[in-house]
Amino acid sequence: MEQIVGERQDEQSSRRSIEAAFDIAVFDETSIQTAEFLCDETFSGLCEGEKNIVFAVQEEEIQSVLQLIPCIAAMRRNPRLKGGKRLLNMADIERVGTNRISVAATKIPYRHKGFMGRLISGSLEYQRQLKIPFCFTEAGNKAFWEHFGFGYIYDRPQYELNTELISQEVLKQAAEGDLIPLLDSGVFLHVADQSSVLSLAHFVNANLCQHYGLFIIRSALYFEHFQRELESGGGNLFEIVEDGKMKGYFAFAGDACIREAVFADNADQERFLCVKGEKKPAVMARIVNLPEMMRHISGNGKITIAIRLMDPVLENNNGVFLWYIDENGSRMERVEQQNNDMGASARPEVTTTIGEFTAFIFEYIQLKQNAKFDSIYLSGPVWMSERY
Repeated sequence: MEQIVGERQDEQSSRRSIEAAFDIAVFDETSIQTAEFLCDETFSGLCEGEKNIVFAVQEEEIQSVLQLIPCIAAMRRNPRLKGGKRLLNMADIERVGTNRISVAATKIPYRHKGFMGRLISGSLEYQRQLKIPFCFTEAGNKAFWEHFGFGYIYDRPQYELNTELISQEVLKQAAEGDLIPLLDSGVFLHVADQSSVLSLAHFVNANLCQHYGLFIIRSALYFEHFQRELESGGGNLFEIVEDGKMKGYFAFAGDACIREAVFADNADQERFLCVKGEKKPAVMARIVNLPEMMRHISGNGKITIAIRLMDPVLENNNGVFLWYIDENGSRMERVEQQNNDMGASARPEVTTTIGEFTAFIFEYIQLKQNAKFDSIYLSGPVWMSERY
């Protein structure tokens, strides 16, 4: 109880300091419920929710807003736990708190005044103080988010149904509650119901952790909300089972779009879904609290790397560091520059932006190819859907 009270006090203290430093307002889940901006079309997408935070520029009216939605990410634990040759499972991951920037919008008369810059900078400093390792956003404006230190970490594949096996009529029948045979081998299609969303969450998490170093953990509640959202647009959550065992699932939207899909076997996914076009850069992220992020990164043996990081927003992440890595994690020690002479041991082996470094940590890009960098256990690859 004392720890919870202390964390709450720290959070409130951070909010007050952020409001004063950046001249913005910070709304929590209680004040969001009474805020008028929820009904404003400019800020469509804002939602109430436990622990959601909204940052706003406000004078006579709300002019600009940015919302953070908390998520629990699964990051692969490296090195792996001892246990011989076995499939990776949820025991091999660490649960890490993170935030998704879900809405970032400014009313038209107030654009190009620097309001969004204040909100993003304030929200990043707020997260840094609360020891959030990284945050992410669904991003289409690459240059805009790069300006604030974000980099792409995930290219999303595009799928459509194999209509020779699963037609619109078949989906309609399944949505009405029917169990639809798909093949002669006893494979069936049906809609997820209230009794199966928990097993669906277990299936998705268990399969993602075998192939990915970072994903957002699914829960039964996640799928209940997702299903209601899909149903409102004419879609649903569909499961494919064989002999009572789930082979895969896909979230089908009413516009014929596959919003999310996870299969235990790639061959089954290729059978029921067709690739539609090239992968598209979809999710951008950036490290927020460098010490907190680095403790999740380990290596094969002891490694020391001198690295220069350039962070346009958070000064704590900006500078030359000695990066110490071993099998238990890693840490970065800032190198003090005196008379511009750092000594040979601290001359950077690589210079990079915080966005590029984030992309490297999540295996999206390669910073440098040598024995040191090849010995780092990275937290990728990444899997992110359109909904979190």
